Amino acid sequence: MVDGITEAVLKLDAWFETMRGPLGFYGPVTHWWESNLLYCGPKMDWRYEGIIIGYLNLFDCSGDSFWLNRAIRAADDVRNTQLSNGQFLNSSFQQGPIEGGTPHEAAVDVALLELAIHMRRLGDERWRDYQRTAWFNLQAYHIDQLWNGIAFLDQPWNQVMVANKNATIMEALLLQQQLCGNDLERYILAAADLVMSAQVRDRSKPYFGGVVHMGTDRQQLVIGIYTARCASALLRLYEYHPQQQILDAAAAMGRYLVTLVTKHGTHFGHYHDGQLITHPTWISPSGDLLRALIQLRCHNDSFEHAVIEVVNMLVKYQHTTGGIPTSFGLVRKGMTKPIDAHLFDFLDILPVVGWCDKAFRGLSMIANPKTGFQTNPYEHTFPWITNLPCYWKGKLLRYFEDRSMIQCDSSLSIYFEYKKGHSFCGTDSHLIRRNLNETETKPCAR
Repeated sequence: MVDGITEAVLKLDAWFETMRGPLGFYGPVTHWWESNLLYCGPKMDWRYEGIIIGYLNLFDCSGDSFWLNRAIRAADDVRNTQLSNGQFLNSSFQQGPIEGGTPHEAAVDVALLELAIHMRRLGDERWRDYQRTAWFNLQAYHIDQLWNGIAFLDQPWNQVMVANKNATIMEALLLQQQLCGNDLERYILAAADLVMSAQVRDRSKPYFGGVVHMGTDRQQLVIGIYTARCASALLRLYEYHPQQQILDAAAAMGRYLVTLVTKHGTHFGHYHDGQLITHPTWISPSGDLLRALIQLRCHNDSFEHAVIEVVNMLVKYQHTTGGIPTSFGLVRKGMTKPIDAHLFDFLDILPVVGWCDKAFRGLSMIANPKTGFQTNPYEHTFPWITNLPCYWKGKLLRYFEDRSMIQCDSSLSIYFEYKKGHSFCGTDSHLIRRNLNETETKPCAR
């Protein structure tokens, strides 16, 4: 296996610590759907899934309570900010400080329930607090508001049923059923049917095995990250319902994911006409593909090469400050041309907590940390400055990060400045702020 995995995980954990504020994990977000760089405050979104479960993975392999305590602290961020209606504070990853994010609230539930299982196994009665928090959310929001009798809606006001969102809800319901014995099969199996119905079955298609995002209308995008999340959910379902068709569907998803893996990241996915979407090519979000490929490797060792390639890529691109860049080509999203792996745009080079958590979780599955931590040694021993060239609108600028701030600047101007632990960024350039917003409208023409 690749050298440096444990070091990469420890550095990511140390970086997460610099991104904490009074209510939890802060920081700017960049995404295919939107580039939400203006609100940088706490969000109880899917970042908590990767962070909490990553901590639990490290606890499992080391037996060190340091990691369990990290997981409990993160879970308390969520529990302490749960709203009276059961939803989670600022749970919409790419949209800003809005509740009701999907699959984000369900992803938080998955993390809370995984923690509850660990704590019950240890005889710690606090497990009930985390289970109750998750179950309140699952009942009051997902079942009462999103369930339509067939599957789970994207939003109460949006009738689309999205496969990867149903997949994450299914994972949470499986864990709740395991913990407390609720009969949730009606919802679980319906969500599974929805996931498998969105899978491409036509072997002549280059995206055979992938999952169509039903919310992309006529474009019918097949998206790697979401396919990976569906594969992982089906593998969890297979543990409870060991039916060959479930494993076969997950394996076909995995074979599709392999076609997206490159030494510079994982391609976004495919258009309905078969064209490969290379912009963005994901870096830190590839952690979700890594997780699925590692799980699939347990059933078929043909996935080993792809696992090694993704791990190599994540370790190679990690900043000296511990974060991992987001992508190549995000500002040219939707293009099908080859990527320029020498051209980091600011939106690409920026590490995002809600993407880095996926790398953290994936790498933590195969890391081997030493025991006996009282604090992560990498918080104090490696250089705490990243200073790299990056581009914005054709301008050569600088990406700078230390323990306290992230900045994009030139010798004359600061184009973006984020003081860690704060909810908003600053800039002295209205033009750049306008340009940031312009990238949020629609994919580039191919």
